[in-house]
Amino acid sequence: MALAAALAGSAGAAPQSYGTLALSRLKNSAVADTGTSKVAADAAAIRDCASYDCEIVLRFTGGCGAVAQGADGAWGWALGASLDEAEQNAVTGLGQSSPPFPDLGSAQPRAAHVVASACAENGQ
Repeated sequence: MALAAALAGSAGAAPQSYGTLALSRLKNSAVADTGTSKVAADAAAIRDCASYDCEIVLRFTGGCGAVAQGADGAWGWALGASLDEAEQNAVTGLGQSSPPFPDLGSAQPRAAHVVASACAENGQ
């Protein structure tokens, strides 16, 4: 009887959504993907990253995740309850940095930029 009640309770629940962020330092790129399972989200991120050096840097269930890159080439990633919050957390975590020499633009320190971000459908 308890098993039937447990199954009935989960039957009406929304399907779980998972997110994965992966990056390639060689290609200097990052991707964000979601899926109905951890394996599906991981596989999509590695596929879309499309480089032998791709690494998964963040997995999340609910909420959002973002990857940012600083002017100095450093990478950072973070979670948030919303897409804006995740992106802001990733950028803030890196702080301001100066580009490496030689740089054709200004050598003034500048904020990081968001490279990829996504939210799991069941985000909070």
